[in-house]
Amino acid sequence: MQKGKFLNILLGSLQAVNGLSALLGGYMLIDDPTGESLALDAQWLQNTPFPNYLIPGIVLFLLIGITNVWGMWLTFNRKTKRAAFGTVFGLILMGWIIGQVIWIGYKDFLQPLYFTTGLLQTFAGLALASQMKKT
Repeated sequence: MQKGKFLNILLGSLQAVNGLSALLGGYMLIDDPTGESLALDAQWLQNTPFPNYLIPGIVLFLLIGITNVWGMWLTFNRKTKRAAFGTVFGLILMGWIIGQVIWIGYKDFLQPLYFTTGLLQTFAGLALASQMKKT
């Protein structure tokens, strides 16, 4: 398999995982802002500007979910901006996780897991951009 094709599949797959899981998680937080449906403690929001999980759910749904699903479409349809889009939204996912840990602390294995998938998405986007310049 060609390196460019592999990177395209890798980037699109990471965007699919990150985007679809963010859509689901965001939707669940919008639907139940208490966070109970996801076993989230409302006390975790004590030192944040949020009284419940509604705003974080909306941001997760839109900023991580919709954008990564859109990026997945760009990637699998081999659109010109796919590598840059994947890189930027991988960085945004890592920023989301860093902000989450700063505000509420380490709470779950999903935090390092999604930081890692964001990091892999960022690197896949950068590697794909480099590969695309060569061709």
